[in-house]
Amino acid sequence: MTAKPTKKTSKSSKSSVPFSSPLTSAHYDKDEITSGSNPKDKKKKKKETKNEENKESRNYKRREAKRLKRRKLEKEEERLTSMIFGGNDDDAMEDSDKDDFLSNLSSAKNDTETSHEDMGKSDDGNLFEIDRSGLVDDDNVESNDYVDADEISESKEGGSLSSTSENNNIVNGAVWNDEGGKDLNISLATKSNTVKKLRKTMSDDNVNAQDYEDRLRERFQSTVGAMAHTEWANVENLNKQSGSSDEESSTSDDDEDYPTATKLLSSSAPLLSSKSSQIPSNIIKLIRRPDANLSDPSQSTVQSVQFHPASDEDAPLLLTAGLDKTLRFFRVNEEANEKIHGVIFPKLPIHKASFLGDTGSVVVTGRRPFFYIYNAEAGKIDLIPKIHGREDKSLENFTTSPDGSLIAFIGNDGFIILLETKTKMWVANLKINGSVRALAFTPDGDFLLASGSDSEVYRWDIRSKRCVDRFRNEDGTITSALSVSSRFLAVGAESGVVNIYDGGRSNSGYETMRKPIKSIMNLQTSIDLMKFNHDGQILAMSSHREKNSLKLLHVPTQTIFANWPTSKTPLHYVSSLDFSPSSKFMAIGNDKGKCLLYKLGHYED
Repeated sequence: MTAKPTKKTSKSSKSSVPFSSPLTSAHYDKDEITSGSNPKDKKKKKKETKNEENKESRNYKRREAKRLKRRKLEKEEERLTSMIFGGNDDDAMEDSDKDDFLSNLSSAKNDTETSHEDMGKSDDGNLFEIDRSGLVDDDNVESNDYVDADEISESKEGGSLSSTSENNNIVNGAVWNDEGGKDLNISLATKSNTVKKLRKTMSDDNVNAQDYEDRLRERFQSTVGAMAHTEWANVENLNKQSGSSDEESSTSDDDEDYPTATKLLSSSAPLLSSKSSQIPSNIIKLIRRPDANLSDPSQSTVQSVQFHPASDEDAPLLLTAGLDKTLRFFRVNEEANEKIHGVIFPKLPIHKASFLGDTGSVVVTGRRPFFYIYNAEAGKIDLIPKIHGREDKSLENFTTSPDGSLIAFIGNDGFIILLETKTKMWVANLKINGSVRALAFTPDGDFLLASGSDSEVYRWDIRSKRCVDRFRNEDGTITSALSVSSRFLAVGAESGVVNIYDGGRSNSGYETMRKPIKSIMNLQTSIDLMKFNHDGQILAMSSHREKNSLKLLHVPTQTIFANWPTSKTPLHYVSSLDFSPSSKFMAIGNDKGKCLLYKLGHYED
């Protein structure tokens, strides 16, 4: 007998179309044919549908949030429009005037945006941000509340509201007074960072117009106004000057024509410096004070420290900058050092920062083909994307003229690039035989000295742009640092030797070798920093290649001070240093992010 064949039903037969009629096959779902009644496939399909719905919901919410934000901005503009044109409703101003105002407002916002979007911008499009960390009122301000240059300009405009002092002897009243603005109530709990920072406590919300004006003025004076020369606008000082003008009018005309001569002849002080003004040799009196940046230390090496040349002698203004991309300003005194404010450059690790003479502008550079000029008085920043005609990839090394009119950059292939700060345009190129390593202007700003890999020192006349003097340094190795006083020229080499030359010589021609007055060999590594103090009696020289490598030279006797630094002086690796305008203070930046501050006892009075 033969076994009966068993009927086998394949999976394909179960999932096949039950009817072959064209009426049924036309409406049959192809996915159901392949998937059948598999619960995993149904669950997967359901999940995909749900994800698509969630995605659509999120997109809808995002569009709705943008619409609400845009509507809120429109309402704020309408409120500002009605406030500026003296009305509280939209009918107080013609539609044409309103459209013109809103268009001007939007165009003004667009004009403030820089065209260089790829260079020097943060993620949110700002060239720089204000660093509020370490300030006295830090507890009353929300963290990470940074504002940009436009907001600083707004605060300045708000602080320029007219004062109502009518009893003044000189200024009889405000030029323009808005009577309708006295009853305004301004909310401080807005999204504007500028307005938020006007709160004294976190609960502050509505203030009247006068209180708002006072807070804007107070904030301006504590930030931007700290470096602005606005004493001439002080009404009290003007009244004192006008009150004393009657008494001074009785003096002779010669006193008005020759104020300097009158001052000298009316004093019994000696015209020339006496021996008591000279620092004693071998021993120097240094007193350590609290660190200059103690309230807000740097998060990396302090690459630059500099005192403002025209700041107060007893409480000078100091800037610090480093690789943490932050430029900070401090008011230095003997008891406590107050941070004024700071600026963050998100795309630029700062290698060097320097004041432009006695102005409130600061040049900020790094290893980038662009650099910044920060105007602290105006509260704005200028980005210079490149120097016309140059392809240098780094502009980190530079020096500024004493009057702040010129910037000399170290370029490639032995070129020195001169730039005018007023127009921010290229002026001239100067060339040496080797590569440039060091630059220095003379104190009068008439000459520029340069040296580098060929160990030759060049002196250029700034007016004629011609080399008027040239000689070879006696050491013969690569020159790494230069410093000039009114009498001497210091040339530092990579061998650690510092040669002191007569700085007054400017003979035309070339000398194969010039004999130095003195050779200092107290440092064993490359000289990276050298700085004369204001009267040229002290020369500070250091190297960042060796720990605690800093020496002070008594220039008149050409000897090193023996009592400082000691083995316990916490210098670490010195990266920057500077003297205050009257040499009352000396600031030293190191790799620990600290700015050490010392008071020189000889210059205390």
